[in-house]
Amino acid sequence: MAVALIVGSAGLYLTQSSNPPATPHLATSLSQLPSNARTAAADTVDLSISTPGHVDVVAAMVLPHNLAVTTTQIPANALITGSTPGDVNFPVHWVGRDQVMGFSIVRLGRHVRALSFAALPASKWVVAVSPILRSSTTSPQYAWANTILGDPKSDATGVISYLSTKSDANLNSFVDAIAINQSGQVVAVLSTDHLWYSAQFVARIAYIVATGRGCHASLGIVGLTAQGGGVTVSRVIPKSPAQWQLKKGDVVTALNGKQIDTFDALDTALYLTPAFSVAHVTFVRDATVHHAVMTLACAL
Repeated sequence: MAVALIVGSAGLYLTQSSNPPATPHLATSLSQLPSNARTAAADTVDLSISTPGHVDVVAAMVLPHNLAVTTTQIPANALITGSTPGDVNFPVHWVGRDQVMGFSIVRLGRHVRALSFAALPASKWVVAVSPILRSSTTSPQYAWANTILGDPKSDATGVISYLSTKSDANLNSFVDAIAINQSGQVVAVLSTDHLWYSAQFVARIAYIVATGRGCHASLGIVGLTAQGGGVTVSRVIPKSPAQWQLKKGDVVTALNGKQIDTFDALDTALYLTPAFSVAHVTFVRDATVHHAVMTLACAL
């Protein structure tokens, strides 16, 4: 699925920043972190990812519904276990990967308290914390720094429409970092391309992928933005949900009751929909409005 979140189909835009450079620090224990960051830093989960001949130990951000995300690319056949200070080596199951933002999604085999999230702050200082894990049996250290994120906005559907700035140059070594506000809530998470995404948005996408059996949704068409609004179908993909319902020349105007004005809008709506869910599609054929119900497929 070619959802251009960064270039605008979901309206997520990058800003330039004149923030002063952040100064990284090393904390060898939680007590050396700023007080507002300690609880959130402690509530991450450690994942041991075993593939033939190799074991990675990484930190993951714990989400509601016993989900967690990490920037590490996890193979679907990897053996994964999780550890918290009170529970070691419990089973973890691979869910999928969001290629747009670069997060692997797993489901924890134990109930682990989710982090407390808040909306991205409007140009206020936050604490960026990046766990440093040597092994699953040693306590983590933490790289941390004060930094400023951008000024977020959201549209009527709650989609975040503003990305914060890139990390300061001297935060480039931070991996799986979280940004914590003065109240101790997580407001952003650092992606593989070193962009700070809203933690609330990442949690929303992780739940969509988990609900969709590891996939975002696909309608099974190739199309172009229609003059006057909607998406003109230029090709129907064989064996797709649209195969028996749509044909070349139809104009899709709404998905699940929400108006579709452009191809980017349709792509984004499908990105925010779990695969294998039932969708109501409104389209125009030969100047007549039609309605179809179909089960969406997995976007590969």
